Parts: sequence; C-alpha cells; structure tokens
Amino acid sequence: MSPKTQTRTLTIELGERKGAPTGAKTFSAIISTETPVKRKDWERGEHYEILSHTKGAIDLSRAPLPLIEAHDTRSLPIGVVDNLRIVDKKLRGEIRFGASARATEVAADVEAGIIRNLSVGYTIEAVTEKRGDDKNTTVTATKWTPHEVSAVAIGADSGAGFNRSYQMENEENNPQETETQTRAMENERSRCIAITRAAKVLKVDSATVADFIARGVSADEAKSEMLEGFEARSPNMIPDQHASPRMFPNDATAQQNDFRSAAVDAVLLRAGVQVKTPHPAARDVSASVSELARVCLSRSGISVSGSTEKLIKRAMSTSDFSYILQDATHKATLRGYEDEPSSHRQWVRTQPVQDFKQQNRAILGSAPALAQINEGGEYTHGSLSDGGASYTVAKYGKIVSITWEALVNDDLGALLRIQPAMGQAARRKEADLVYAMFAENAGAGPLMQDGVNLFHADHGNIATAGALSATTLGAARSILRKMTALGGGYLSLVPRHLIVPPELETEAEILLASATKHVSSVSEADTPKWLQNLSLVVEPRLGNDAFYLAADSNQVDTAELGLLEENMNGPVLEEEREFGRDVYAWKVRHVAGAKFLDWRGMVKVPLS
Repeated sequence: MSPKTQTRTLTIELGERKGAPTGAKTFSAIISTETPVKRKDWERGEHYEILSHTKGAIDLSRAPLPLIEAHDTRSLPIGVVDNLRIVDKKLRGEIRFGASARATEVAADVEAGIIRNLSVGYTIEAVTEKRGDDKNTTVTATKWTPHEVSAVAIGADSGAGFNRSYQMENEENNPQETETQTRAMENERSRCIAITRAAKVLKVDSATVADFIARGVSADEAKSEMLEGFEARSPNMIPDQHASPRMFPNDATAQQNDFRSAAVDAVLLRAGVQVKTPHPAARDVSASVSELARVCLSRSGISVSGSTEKLIKRAMSTSDFSYILQDATHKATLRGYEDEPSSHRQWVRTQPVQDFKQQNRAILGSAPALAQINEGGEYTHGSLSDGGASYTVAKYGKIVSITWEALVNDDLGALLRIQPAMGQAARRKEADLVYAMFAENAGAGPLMQDGVNLFHADHGNIATAGALSATTLGAARSILRKMTALGGGYLSLVPRHLIVPPELETEAEILLASATKHVSSVSEADTPKWLQNLSLVVEPRLGNDAFYLAADSNQVDTAELGLLEENMNGPVLEEEREFGRDVYAWKVRHVAGAKFLDWRGMVKVPLS
C-alpha cells in the first residue's frame, strides 16, 4: 500500500521576491516546521507527529511543487512553489501564481489578506517512534516527500505560527474510509471555496469569512448575509475625518505610510511613552482604540458599521490597524533599549554576526613580529591562528500579548507601557553576559584560548593590591604599557577606561576630577594629568573586591559583544498569530553573545 498523503498548513508572508518574473505575484511561505502535530490513525491511535528538518530528511525531488486549491488534484495548478530550502529548521519556498483568471483571483485574495493559509500535501517514507513519560507517543518522520501545496480557507489546529488544514480535523488515516466520508470532505471544501469567492466580490473582511466557516453556515446563507451588509454600505469610500490634504501627501503609498507614522506616535504619546520627535499630525489622530480601528477601516473602504467588538476584529485583519499596533510596540521597545544604562557599551567592542555558528577572531595582540629580509631573501609566513579566540551567540526572548477584550476596553496603554521594559531587558541581558565573565572561576575570569584564566600571574595582568589611588593606577598603567604581542614586541597600550564597582564611584570621580585642575604646587602635582583622559565606567554587577584599567578596544581586542545583524539597533519584534484565541501577541527576540578575546588589554587591581 502506498503511503497516505498528509496535509499541514503554512503561513503566507506577503512581499515580492527579488528576481521574480515581471508582473508575477510572488510570495514567501513557511512550508513546514518541526512543530508537533496531533494525529490519529488505526495503528497507533492518538499521537504526535514531527517532521524532521535535518539534512537528508526531506526529499525535494518533486520540486518545484504545483500550487492547487483545497487539495483538489483534479484541477489544473494555479501556480508553483519553487526555491525550496531549509532555513532555521523551516522548509521555506516562494509561491508564484500563474496568469490564468483563477490564479489572478486567488493571488488578489492572498494580497488582500482574505486567504491566509496554505496547506502542504506530503507522504512519509520512514519514521522513528518514542513514548514519553506522559504516555504520549511521538512519531518523527525521518524521511518524507512534499507533493503539492494548496490554498485553503481556514486552519483548524491552533498553534504558534503553524496550523493544519481544515480537512485534517476529521482525518483518521483509516484505510477503510467510506465514500460517504470522502463526499462530505469534498462538500466542505466546496462550501469554503464558495464563501471565500463571494467574500472577494462583495469585499467582505476575512474575520467575517472565518466566522461563517466556523459556524457551519451554508454558502447560500453566507452570501445572503454578505449581500445585506453590502447594500447597507455606502457605495463610496467613507472619508477619513482625521486625514486632510494639509496633514498627508497626495501620493497613496506615501499617504498611507504618513498616516501610520502619525498614528503610531499618537498611541505612544497617549500611553505615556516618550517620543523624541513626534509626527506633526500625531496630535490630530485619535489614539482611542475603537476610534483608531474605525478610521483604519474607513481608509481601507471597509464598513464601519457594527459594534466596537466586531470593528476591532475586522480592523486587526483587513486594515492598517495591526501594522500600527506592531510599529508602536516596536518603537516603545526600542525606546527602552536606548534609554537603559549600559556601561558595557563604553569599553566593549560591538560586532555584528550573521549566524549562530562559531565566531572565530584573530586578535590584534597575536600579530607576529616582522622579521628582517636580506637582499633577495625569502619572506616567511606569520600566523594569527595561535592567538585566535572563538564564541557563539544565543537567542533570548519573550512573548508579550494583549487580549481582544483589553483592546475593546481601550487598554492599549497597558501593553505599550510594558514594551520599554522589554527593550531594557534586552540591554540588561547584554550587560549580564559581559559582566558575568568577571565573576567566573572565583573572580579569575573565563578560561582563555591558552588554557589559563583571564586574570592570572602567567598573563601578567594583575597589579599589586591596594586602594584606588593615582599610585595604584600608575602601576596598572605601567603593566599595560609593557604588554607584548604574541609574536614579540611591546604593544604600548594606553589606558582609556577605569572600571569600578559602585562602592568606588565617588572616590573615582574625585580622583579623576582632581587631575583636571591646574597644578600650582608640588602637593597638587600628586594627581597626574593622564588620569583626566580616563573614561569612568561604573557597574553594579562587579564585586567590591577590585577595580580595572582597560585600553581602548581599537588598540587591542579585549572583550567583544556579538549581536545578530538584525539586533544591532535593538531587539526584533515579530507578530505572533494565536489562532483559535482572541489574543494578539508580539515576540521580542534578541540574539547576543560575549567573549574576552585577549587578556593584554585589561589589568585587574585587587583591593587591599
């Protein structure tokens, strides 16, 4: 018996792919992930299925895959899915619609947000099984083949960013499936397609379509209700009472972006989040949740009749409203990220990284010494590898959400006031990673590439213990000056940062301030003027048992903070769809890692 075809839904990501044929409607899609999906069959009963995304698990020999409707293999394709590849344990592809009338209709529905789900059809050739402590069986497909991708009306299985098609809700994997069951499934698909097509013609929002389908309303009844709503609407677009030619430009795209910017600043100001340079029209846009939803719907030419509850649901799926909420939460998050005190940024070098692979660094202090070359002599090779260091970055994050009820109650401010704290948490995570290294191995610091702790007698970077004074700092400066490169030769490092715990902050300020005074007597000369060039770094994460003198990161590699390229300006915010629940959620993600690359750029001075 040949393997039975399974289906799962995938998420459409609107956006044209670079290199797509001119005029082609092309969208990105997540085809599958390793998210467990609940299944039921005659052999195992109820169990969870996982599709493996390891190398060699997915057979892509059938690519490019045909794009059809509702898994109806009797119909001609309306497009193709190509450029299949695995990224971050997700099978991704590009959906390119054809030029037929039906393909054009479906592409328009996707672009308008009416059709949101796709379903991949696949067969499984090999599996492994594991029974957990909770008595649940997990079946992992170690070899599977995608066959086709379908546009479907609605997903039935709730989950973060992953849903099965509606068809799967009644799927039993029963080899004795009757003709009556097959006919019922075909009728259900026909009902969903008929409702979706009518909604497109009558310009009905996707939330209403989903409601019709979920309630089991027949296609004729749904059309009747949609027609009544269509006739009640004004034949012309309802004007936006808050938008005027003075406020927004005439170009449609520019006008949309300008309105969004003004609305984002409006809701932030209303929530009490500081905005450095608010949009000039921010005070003219209503920041009330219900009124903003109404304005967004009217700007899109969508009915604004009905209760506040229905307006908000409609606005979240068919207008600028959801984009405004996401932009506002993102801006509030970055506000907190920028405002959070970050002493590590004063002396640690920040470096963008492209992935989660090991980051290898050839450090400045390992440069080989230059050798004399006699006339006609041969140049010899020098290596930086002996002094190289490496580290990896890790992902940190949380999900913040707001319920539909909170939006109805106009409580958006509660969410936006949380967001700056999420940005602050991202900045604090960076500092935690950096200063945690000081405490490793009972204060000796992390193990370096030579197998010795950061602060060690072998490294010659621990000064004689003493109180914070010009004398002890002078001794530490002398150590920095005499540091030598791995290949030989003095580095002659210049002190730039004095790093102290809060208990020494006042003493450090007095000491550095006295260095700026004009020397008029022998006694005043006790504080050397080189101290005035030091940058004071005060960090509460440091223990009150030492202070540190560090060179500039441009002169020698000391510590490095690696951030994924998308996080160089702060944490990333992504919308998380919670299907089946009236919750709107946003995922805050920050990818970072820290490493001491070279011990030569910092001297530790223990307190006596």
